[in-house]
Amino acid sequence: MRKDKVKKPFYKKWWFWIIIVIVLIFVIGGMNGSKGDSNSSKSSDSSNSTSKKSSNNKITKSQYDAITLGETDGATSESIKKEFGKATSTSTTTIEGVQADQMTWNKLSNADFTGTVLVGFSNGHAISKSITGLKIDRKSKLTLDDFNKIQNGQSESDVTKELGKPNGYTETSVAGSTTKMLEYTSGIKGSLGANFNITITDGAVSGKSQTSLE
Repeated sequence: MRKDKVKKPFYKKWWFWIIIVIVLIFVIGGMNGSKGDSNSSKSSDSSNSTSKKSSNNKITKSQYDAITLGETDGATSESIKKEFGKATSTSTTTIEGVQADQMTWNKLSNADFTGTVLVGFSNGHAISKSITGLKIDRKSKLTLDDFNKIQNGQSESDVTKELGKPNGYTETSVAGSTTKMLEYTSGIKGSLGANFNITITDGAVSGKSQTSLE
């Protein structure tokens, strides 16, 4: 007798997660504006959450860093809400019957007025996160020549050694692959609104883009 082939559930197919990533990056990218960095002590809890809140109840960079990403083992939405408090705004996208949620907080420590933290969830677990508006004190302005020095294959530490810390990060972990975008928006030589991004995939530079650099 002929055996019928069992079809994979759509949520296990690579194209499904690519769609989710595109949606999340689009939502996150649309919220980024001008962007520093703060370091504070952190202590993890037993529920894949983040470190303790700062004394002024604003989210710190170290808290953001402590958010774990993963389709099955990423930080839960409940643990992050417990840590960060009520989100400033929320949104929901449904793709092929699977719900993807985003939560945004704008109470960010050591950031400019555009500072935000956004976390994207699928099946209740964080699979993407973004932080923007970080204040960075640069010794000199970054130029187009500095941007051109960055090449595919370099590590994140290579990039930050050459350019300094970015003003924002957008990160995703889906289908076994991690992507991080480093966003540079302050201390840049160029016309109004000049900025650039460096994309790192699975630990190595995979692309970059710039606007109005000189």
